[in-house]
Amino acid sequence: MAARVVFAFCLLQGQTLTAQTPQPLDLAALSLEQLMTIETTAGKKIQALGDVPAAVFVISGEEIRRGGYRSLPEALRLAPGVQVAQINANQWAISIRGFNAPYSNKLLVLLDGRVVYTPAFGGVMWDSQDLLIEDVERIEVIRGPGGTLWGENAVNGVINVITKSAAQTTGAFAEAGVESVDGGFVGTRYGGAIGDDGGYRIYAKYFQRGYEPGALTGREEWDQARGGFRADWGASSDDTFSIQGSGYSGSSTLNGRDVSLVAPFLRLVPHANEVDGGNVQAQWVRRLAGGADTQLRADLERNSRSSMYFAERRTTATLDFQHHPRPYRRNDLVWGAAYTTSADRMNGSFRLMFSPEEETLRVASGFIQDEIALVPRRLRLVAGTKILHNTYTGWEQQPNGRVLWTPGEDRSLWFAVSRAVRLPTRVEESVRLNIAAQPIPVPPGVALVRIEGTQGIGAERATAVELGYRMQVTAPWFVDMAVYRNAYSRLSMSALQGAPFLEVNPGPPHLVQQVSYSATGSGRSEGAEIFTRWQAAGAWRLSGNYSWFRMRVSPLNMLNGNLNPGLNPSHQARAQASFDFPHRVQWDLGLSHTSRLQATGVPAYTKLETRLAWRPRGPLEVELAAQNLLDDSHVEWLPVGGGALYENVEIPRSIVLRVSWRR
Repeated sequence: MAARVVFAFCLLQGQTLTAQTPQPLDLAALSLEQLMTIETTAGKKIQALGDVPAAVFVISGEEIRRGGYRSLPEALRLAPGVQVAQINANQWAISIRGFNAPYSNKLLVLLDGRVVYTPAFGGVMWDSQDLLIEDVERIEVIRGPGGTLWGENAVNGVINVITKSAAQTTGAFAEAGVESVDGGFVGTRYGGAIGDDGGYRIYAKYFQRGYEPGALTGREEWDQARGGFRADWGASSDDTFSIQGSGYSGSSTLNGRDVSLVAPFLRLVPHANEVDGGNVQAQWVRRLAGGADTQLRADLERNSRSSMYFAERRTTATLDFQHHPRPYRRNDLVWGAAYTTSADRMNGSFRLMFSPEEETLRVASGFIQDEIALVPRRLRLVAGTKILHNTYTGWEQQPNGRVLWTPGEDRSLWFAVSRAVRLPTRVEESVRLNIAAQPIPVPPGVALVRIEGTQGIGAERATAVELGYRMQVTAPWFVDMAVYRNAYSRLSMSALQGAPFLEVNPGPPHLVQQVSYSATGSGRSEGAEIFTRWQAAGAWRLSGNYSWFRMRVSPLNMLNGNLNPGLNPSHQARAQASFDFPHRVQWDLGLSHTSRLQATGVPAYTKLETRLAWRPRGPLEVELAAQNLLDDSHVEWLPVGGGALYENVEIPRSIVLRVSWRR
C-alpha cells in the first residue's frame, strides 16, 4: 500500500504537536494513489479515506486559499452534495442533501469539534462563524447521517472545520486586501515555540463589506473584528494538551421585514444587528500501547446578538470523553460519552417573541461503535449506536450499520443503513411569530397570521440507505461516487389551528389566525453524487463534481420553508482547474452551475471564478481573485412563506486584490 499521508492532529478534532513540524495538506499536489490514503477523522479516529464506509469529501486549506475564498460558506461550494445559496451581505442558506433554508436544521457543523449548531432556531448563524482562513487545515464534509458518532441533528450531514496546529503556524503572517463590493480586510498572526515540545499562535482580523440591495431600501453593510489564540504541548510525550479560544464583535445593517397592524402592513426597514461572543476549548489526549488512546475535551462558549426582532444571550458548555481501546486484532472499537448544557435568554418584540424568555437545554449521550475485520484487509463490518437523553424529547437512539469491501488497494465499495434524529428547537417549542397582517372587509378590519410553538412536539427521524464506490481508475484518474435514499418521519409541519379569535392588545383590535407546529410530516429524498480528479501533469490538475437530487414531502406546506422541495436545486455541477507556471505564478479557474429553484422561481445560474497569484520575492505574495464573472449580479435565494425576516439581495460580481507576507 502507498505510504499514508500523515497529519499532526489528535484523534478526533483539532491537532496536537508531533516531533516534526507537519506540512499543510495540499490535495491538488497529491498523487491519485495518495488520495485513497488521505487520513480523515470522519469515523472519530484516524482512518485513510479509502477505509471510511461513508461519503466523505475533504477540502484542504490549500484548495481554499487557491480558490480565493474569504469565508467558510464560500469554501463549502467546493464539495459535492452541499447546497450553498447566499441570501444577503452576511446570511447563507447551506445544507447537505436537501432541506435547505436560512437555518438548515438537519446539518451539524463543528469547528475543531465544537458544535456551532444553535438550539434557538436550528442550523448555524454563519455571520458569527469565522476564523483566519490561513489557519484552516481542512474541512471534512460527511454527506449522510452521522448521528451515531457526532450526535443529535447530524441528520443529513456533518461539516467539521479543522484548524492547523500551533506547530504549523510558526513565524509571522500578515494580509490586507480590498474588494470591489466596497469592502476590505486585514489579518495578522504570529506563532512561536513554548519550551522543547510546545507551540503557540495568536491572531487578529477585521473585515468590512457593503452590498447594494435590489430594492429601494437602504444599503446593507457588514463588519466584524475577531482575535484568538492556540497553544499545544507534549509533542514528545504520551500526553498531549491543547487550548484555544477566540472572541469577536461585529455589526451589520440589513433590511428587515417588519409586520405592523396599520398600513403598510409589511415594510422593509433598515436596522442594525449586533453580535459578539467568545469561546475557549481545552483538550487532553493520552496515547496508549497498541495504538489505543483516550481523549477528554471541554468547551465553553458565550455569545449574544440583538436586532429589531429579538435579543439573545446564550452560554453553552460541553464535556466530551472518548476511548479508543483496540482490544483485539480484528476489532477497532471506539466509545465515549458527552454532556452539553445550553442556557439562553431571549428578549422579543411584536414580530418575534419567546415564552418562557429563559430556558436551558441539556443533552447527555453515550455512543459505541466497533469495526470488525471479517476478512483482513478485504471485508469489514461497522456497527454502533448512540443513546441520548435531552430536555425536549427524553430518550433517543441513533444506530447505524456499515459494510466496507476493499477488493484492491486502489478501490473500495461500501454500503450503509443508519438512523438519525433532530431535536426540536426553541422556535418549535416556544415561539410566537407574527408573520403577516392584512386588511379584511369585516370588523375589526385587520387580520394577523401568527405561528405558535408547540411543547412536546417530538424529534424528527430519518433513515438513510447509502451505497458508495471510490477508486483509482488509472494512474492519473480518481473517482468517488455515492447514491442514497432517505426516509423522514415526524417532520415538524405548521398548520392552521381553529377559528380566528379577536385580540385587542396590542391595538388596534385585530383577528388572529393561529398556526401551530405538529409532527405530522413525512418525506423521501434520493440522489447521486460523483467527484473526480485528473492529475494530468505536475504543473496542472483538473477536478469536477456533479450532484443530482430529488425530494418529496407530504403534506406540502408553504409556511415551512425548509420543508419545500422546490428550494433545493435538482442539479449542481462544478469544474476546477489549477495551474503552476514558472516564476512562481499560479492560476486557478472554477466554473459552477446551479439549476433553478422551482418553489420561488430563482433562475438557474452559472458562476465563473478565477485567481491569479504571483510571489515576486521570498515572503511576499500578490493575488487577484474574481467571482461571478459571467454577470453583474444574480439572485441565489428567495424566501417562501411569510416568516422571512430579511430582504434578499442580488449577489454582485466581486474582485479582490490581496497582498500577503509570511516569514
